[in-house]
Amino acid sequence: MTNDNDDLSRRRLLATTGTLSLTGLAGCLGSGGGGGSDHGDKQLSDQRDRSLPDGAETCVSTQGIERDLEGLSAKEDVGYQFHPNYTGASGFIELCANCQFFCPGNQFDAGVGACAAVEGGIYSQDWCALWQPVEGLEERDGSGARGSQTKIGK
Repeated sequence: MTNDNDDLSRRRLLATTGTLSLTGLAGCLGSGGGGGSDHGDKQLSDQRDRSLPDGAETCVSTQGIERDLEGLSAKEDVGYQFHPNYTGASGFIELCANCQFFCPGNQFDAGVGACAAVEGGIYSQDWCALWQPVEGLEERDGSGARGSQTKIGK
């Protein structure tokens, strides 16, 4: 008889522990906990809605290319993406920060830059199909270079 009570106690312990574990896991995964995907989705949508900083309408890129308001492309038309291109033919991590068309945000006292070829606000870590390396990028060996200039597979 004592043996049956021990089995019953073990079953209760295991059932209670399992229920508490699942409840805790559900709480961690919920959107109210701050760790859910709602926050990440909102952050992405905030980036997509970023407007062009004041003073960037007629910016000049780091390579001296002037922004032509009449010749700008829409982000949708150039395959604009909100992350770097790790598989480009250049062998480098391709992103706006090391593109010849990029106008850095620090020129405008903003966290977002502009592009001499693409409409709207541009983040340094983004990429589009118009990407062209800044002059001299191919000659750099990556030793001591920032991540945006590092050769892939080195």
